[in-house]
Amino acid sequence: MAIVLMAGALASKLLGFAREILMAQIIGVSLVGDAFRGAITSVLLPVSFLQNESVPAILIPMHKNAQRRGVAREFLTSIAAALALLSLMPTIAVLAYGEFWVDAIVGGLSEEGRDLALRFMKVMTLAMPAAVVASCLAGGELASGVSRLTNIRASLMNVSLILSLFVTAATGRVEALAWGFAAAFNLLAFWGVWRLSREGMLDIGGLAPAKVAAAGGEFLWRLRPLIAFPFAEQGNLWVERLLASRIEAGAISSLDYARTLSDSALLLISQPVGLAFLASTGVEDKSARIEAHFRPLLAIMAPASVFLCIFAPDIVQLVFHRGAFSQAGVNMTSQALFGISAGLWASTLGWVLLRALNSENRNALATLIVVSAYSANALWNLAASYLPAWGLTALGFGEAMRGLVLLAGTALALPNRRKLFMLLIVAVAPACLMAYLGWRVRLEFDGGLPRLFAGGAAYVLCALFALAILRPQTENAARKLGQSLDRLVTAIRRRQTLRGSARK
Repeated sequence: MAIVLMAGALASKLLGFAREILMAQIIGVSLVGDAFRGAITSVLLPVSFLQNESVPAILIPMHKNAQRRGVAREFLTSIAAALALLSLMPTIAVLAYGEFWVDAIVGGLSEEGRDLALRFMKVMTLAMPAAVVASCLAGGELASGVSRLTNIRASLMNVSLILSLFVTAATGRVEALAWGFAAAFNLLAFWGVWRLSREGMLDIGGLAPAKVAAAGGEFLWRLRPLIAFPFAEQGNLWVERLLASRIEAGAISSLDYARTLSDSALLLISQPVGLAFLASTGVEDKSARIEAHFRPLLAIMAPASVFLCIFAPDIVQLVFHRGAFSQAGVNMTSQALFGISAGLWASTLGWVLLRALNSENRNALATLIVVSAYSANALWNLAASYLPAWGLTALGFGEAMRGLVLLAGTALALPNRRKLFMLLIVAVAPACLMAYLGWRVRLEFDGGLPRLFAGGAAYVLCALFALAILRPQTENAARKLGQSLDRLVTAIRRRQTLRGSARK
């Protein structure tokens, strides 16, 4: 299942990358993009606690317990109905107080932008109950050893938005984006209900109010220790959206375009490696297992973050600069990518170390660390709002701050913390080498593919250097060399002492 989930994540990432490139070409860095992304936040934030990543951690054990008691069908049907009913309350609230909610999310946009976000939001509210139901059914599938809904969810969303972008380009009606968003979630939910009913995993006819209330109450009770996680995550996103909307039109879109490039490390490295760590059940020392994952990741990501910081404008120019994506959009997205990349290495390593805490069942501490990281991000963004000259770079640094707090917290919580911090110090050398070589490349090449190719060659060299010096064998050799030098120095001092005694 881990391999299938990784394949699904890769497929959705490729589709998401294609979607963002197409959106950059058709919409660009514009008020429409800001309003659309702000509307997405406005409808997903109120139901985040019903479909966040912490939900499967509760729903899957509950479903497995129901399987052992022989009531899995009744349980999954009841919990899906309960969560659907719970999602109706925030849905109605968003519709009733739409103007106030839009102002709270993207109040810095112009009046035209806020009106457009409100139009998007009214259509997208149709997706709120469907998103919750789909997430619930996906958790039930995972508990039964199936991952169809989990795998196709993001891919279906990306395909739907890609089709909506074509409709927008052909007709000029931007509302197609909102309808595509709502259609994707509802199609997924209806297909999930139909498919699971046919396979005997749901019992629609057996719904009973008492069972629905009991399942919903137990779910909410179990959710209590983890409730801080979705609110911290979405609250931080709320603060970021609000502050970005006050910078200039296109700032929200620029941040998301930058994340299209930076999130690849988290999706394609952190998650698979974290799953591999959780799946490994050997009897070897846990500290050794942690270091075995930590060393190569650090060697890859330390110079990679420096590479992205130095060549951010060239990468954004190559990937996005076409169609409606203007040079101003290149500049804004480059600023955001520069700030985010400064802490990308820390975020990647921090999420992997977080899985080490999960593997030891230290989930409460893991939640506290994640909440602290998001809180640090939000506080940094609020403080940076008083530095308008920094613009999107400041908000990017906020995400870097989150990564640093996450890495520091998880590393300090592990027993081999001293070794991990020593490895971080060693990794400074290849990172500095990458900074020097990147600076030289920027001086020698004017831009475009030749500069990126030369910078990529410099990165490969620095990554190989990092892998060499971070290997345990290199560390052992350095330790033996140090011990030999200590013995040599001791012998020389002893000889000098003997000579002095002989003279006397």
